[in-house]
Amino acid sequence: MKYILTLCIILGLIAAPSAQAMDMTVHGTVKNETAYFIAGKQRLDKVQNRLDLQPEIILNDRWEFRSRFLGWYDAAMDIESTNNTDLTPNIKNYYRTFAEVKEAYLLYAGDDFDLRLGQQQIVWGKTDGLRLLDIVNPLNMQEFLLDDFLDSRVGVVAARLNYYAYLGGHEHEFEFLAIPDAKVTTFAPRGARWAYATPTLPAGVTPVVLPGNTPHWSLSNTEYGVAWRSNITGWDLSLNWFYGWKDNPVLEKSLKLGTLFVTPTYQKMHTIGGSFSNAFGAFVLRGEVAVNLNERIATNTTATQSTTWNAALGIDYNKNNWRMSPQFFIRHLSKTSRNTLEARNAGFVSFMLSTDYMNEKLKPELIALLNWSDGSSMIRPKVSYAFSDQITARLGVDIFTGNQSAFFGQFNQNDRVYSEVEYTF
Repeated sequence: MKYILTLCIILGLIAAPSAQAMDMTVHGTVKNETAYFIAGKQRLDKVQNRLDLQPEIILNDRWEFRSRFLGWYDAAMDIESTNNTDLTPNIKNYYRTFAEVKEAYLLYAGDDFDLRLGQQQIVWGKTDGLRLLDIVNPLNMQEFLLDDFLDSRVGVVAARLNYYAYLGGHEHEFEFLAIPDAKVTTFAPRGARWAYATPTLPAGVTPVVLPGNTPHWSLSNTEYGVAWRSNITGWDLSLNWFYGWKDNPVLEKSLKLGTLFVTPTYQKMHTIGGSFSNAFGAFVLRGEVAVNLNERIATNTTATQSTTWNAALGIDYNKNNWRMSPQFFIRHLSKTSRNTLEARNAGFVSFMLSTDYMNEKLKPELIALLNWSDGSSMIRPKVSYAFSDQITARLGVDIFTGNQSAFFGQFNQNDRVYSEVEYTF
């Protein structure tokens, strides 16, 4: 990572005509996030003291260098006692500190195109809470889905070209991506409270996890993407194609002499789709579709393949400081087998409700996600208060329902209350 940052700075300095032409600014936040488990074994989940820095350098009238660094120290890992279950020394070391360059890239602004080279976050799609087209950057899921995507997206080194053209009476944007920096989802360590639940094995069966085919930086692993965007008669439209690694592995299994061998297997696949949105008075209709061609699907043994259809439809209502936003997600497998572990049709319903009082100082919000295929849910009410333009405090609750084998229910012993205090500069 440090080599990426150094290279971007050197290239930027070369592009600048003189040191006097440079103009540097640094924005960011200092933030404390404290959370306490109120279900299961009650204890501190985190006392994170976070620093988010966003330096920008204007090199000349064409070139800019933009970056973002996120890091923290979690004091809860030193406050809470070590144990042999969910707070082992390894788990504590994993959560105690974090440092990551989210972005560090050069931006060249041409007359009718933009070119970005370096570490980036690239956001596609129209949905909130769950990702269909927004698959360019993998996620860090050390706190499941509770982190904001802006923080949990993992930056990737990419070449990104955005070309703007006026065709047929409309403005069009064409985006081209090449990403040699193949990365995949980062999960919570085994045994941690935010780790995915593992199935119960029959007595006498010992699991052994074998090395998988985790992709890495390589020309042969390069990911590619193309997107088109335009506004036509009031409709914001996009068409997307991405050829890259599926962020989550499929677990290949084989049982031999009382030992279950599990191999995490990653797949490179094509995803095609698009999105749309339009405003009708106080309502905004939006949606997207993503089709994964020949996606590998987990079974009891060797994975099978199926083209999967993933779609979302949402309606936003904005009036008198109120926003209501229901969304409906569906996932359909074009074919299944008797051993397929995933339902042929599955999906989620989400609902977001927010408003504000006291001249936008006090802002209550509720976000709920329901997995309608297994009945589990995640409910997140919170309220924030802005003491000033720079200082904001938040108080919230994260609640999980469902049985231990359900998507959200596996964390039903992780209900927590949390607070945040943030200073922006």
